[in-house]
Amino acid sequence: MISSIIILLLLCCSLIDGSSWAIVASDSFAAFIITPTKAKIATTSSSSVVFAALENGDAATQTNSQPSFTLKQRNPYDVHVYYSGSNQREKAMLLRSKMKQQFPWMRFYEPKDVPIGPHPLPMWEADFASYDNRVFWGEVCDFIKEEHEDLSVLVHPHSFNGDYADHTKNAFWVGDVLELRIQGWKR
Repeated sequence: MISSIIILLLLCCSLIDGSSWAIVASDSFAAFIITPTKAKIATTSSSSVVFAALENGDAATQTNSQPSFTLKQRNPYDVHVYYSGSNQREKAMLLRSKMKQQFPWMRFYEPKDVPIGPHPLPMWEADFASYDNRVFWGEVCDFIKEEHEDLSVLVHPHSFNGDYADHTKNAFWVGDVLELRIQGWKR
């Protein structure tokens, strides 16, 4: 009942101001991306809740569209690809190879085979290297959506909203949303 009210409210807001809203919720809910002309639904098995307002339509599917926050003029985005076990590690390394070929301008870092910092699982990381590459956000996210298989992938910005917001409400997830270890971070 509450989820229906939230969805109706967001749909009304979307129709009034032209913005889109993405919701990622717990097991009992689905994720919705609503625009004035379409709605997309994706389920998640995560127990975390993330709300993100997106402008200019469905930023996850439109190449070159940008989420609504102000990026710092540095590396604009980080990509974290998580894996658990040897089978997923193999898939993660294959995705890494494909991304290196598709996006040679990105910087790739060595895999971390143990959880580190806020990351609850082993992962590898890449970043957008330069502020100028921010325009490729949609292209990178679309590629990840097509190629991630059963991996969880986090793409987060470096915005003026701070690290906590960048890893929660400003985050873009593909696959299962993982609970990051950020409880002590400044909100």
